[in-house]
Amino acid sequence: MQWLAGEGAKISRERSKSHHGAPQILIEASIGRKKGAKQAFLRMGAGTLSDLRSAGIADLIDEDKTLHVRIDIDELVQGRISLATEKTRKFAVKGRFKIESYPGQEPVEILNQLIDDIV
Repeated sequence: MQWLAGEGAKISRERSKSHHGAPQILIEASIGRKKGAKQAFLRMGAGTLSDLRSAGIADLIDEDKTLHVRIDIDELVQGRISLATEKTRKFAVKGRFKIESYPGQEPVEILNQLIDDIV
């Protein structure tokens, strides 16, 4: 996660219990700077970003202009990044990217342009 989030990311760990009471550790990476967040987004790679667009990027953006992605945790542990599929979605790394947009700009268009710039 440190590699994916980047050097400037703040990593925190929290011990808690799952919904059913099993112990778990929540690891969270926070990126406070726009440049660092953009680099983390681009670090997902051209293939994964193309898959993200094919999956329907508009459906992954909420009303607060936040993009929600899920990355396959098994692939990430092996140093590869791919989106979680239906069967791997339960055990995934969840990512949230706040989209900076201004009146008249559509968040989907901003993300598509960013993806086009690297693909």
